[in-house]
Amino acid sequence: MRPVRAKITIHRPVEEVFDYLLDIGSRPEFAPTLFLDFRLTRVESYGVGAGARYRLHRKLRDRFAGSTIVEAKPFERIFEEGSTGRAGRVPLAIEYLFEQQSDEVTIVTMMFETHPLNLADQIREFRFRSHLKSRVPRSLKRLRDILEGAPGAAKGDRPTVGGMDNLYVPNP
Repeated sequence: MRPVRAKITIHRPVEEVFDYLLDIGSRPEFAPTLFLDFRLTRVESYGVGAGARYRLHRKLRDRFAGSTIVEAKPFERIFEEGSTGRAGRVPLAIEYLFEQQSDEVTIVTMMFETHPLNLADQIREFRFRSHLKSRVPRSLKRLRDILEGAPGAAKGDRPTVGGMDNLYVPNP
């Protein structure tokens, strides 16, 4: 599938935006309509190696996906790799690029891409791209509202670790 890209200008320093997005647990806060049933794969949700499993919502049928942060260049790029589709056989890539305009203005570009390997998966991906084209820009607008402190822009629920008791508190 061709990548779905969206770009937005956020009036916050690049360091603050990068730190917020480096925490993979923040994804359902700004993209609750894109990432459903979000579960972390480990307790530590910040930095390279942090991962999650989730459902990507579609009108006809949901699909499960998982991704892990594999690269984080400070204040430049965050790259996630994972898989989705039937039996997890479709590679998935999510990339966040950061461009600092001034001290208080950052341009964030989000790219979402899958690489279906066979014909059956390519047919399933056909409508999924049009679904993402509406959801990704909406998610970035919500990200901007959360980081800029817009009225009525409440953060969503924080995810839990899959299979872990919700009352568990790691050692302080």
